[in-house]
Amino acid sequence: MTAPLVVRLRRSSLLTLLTVAALAETAWTIYIGWRLPRHYVADHWYLAWVGLDVAQVVMLLCAAWAAWQRRALLILFASSAATLLLIDAWFDVTTARRGDFAQSLVMALVLEVPWSLILFWVARRTIKELSREIFGGLPIWKITVPIRIEESSEDL
Repeated sequence: MTAPLVVRLRRSSLLTLLTVAALAETAWTIYIGWRLPRHYVADHWYLAWVGLDVAQVVMLLCAAWAAWQRRALLILFASSAATLLLIDAWFDVTTARRGDFAQSLVMALVLEVPWSLILFWVARRTIKELSREIFGGLPIWKITVPIRIEESSEDL
């Protein structure tokens, strides 16, 4: 029997990785903002929009399942669904043509943004309840945990 594969990520390595990623993304954003054409026709427009909506549906269904099962995964799924809704609102409004702008803005302000705020609230309440149960009500921003990511070959 072979020994399990263990991957460990130290806190300093994670901090370095995240900082480098943020700096690289900043450089890319500046470059792309400078180089993007003012007008562009996308070949897979339909796939992009439908794919985003499918991702939202999947995350909402996963959040519903997690809430039904009273699982802590609700935090992940509700936060993901909320983020996708904000992204959808952003793209709806920023890519709308003149005639569709008002409808996109109304949908964003009446449906997508409020839904995302509700989902973030659900995630926050779930975190707060977990904190109360596990850490005696200590605010989440005061809880420190060791960053240790391990994965064995048995988990794969």
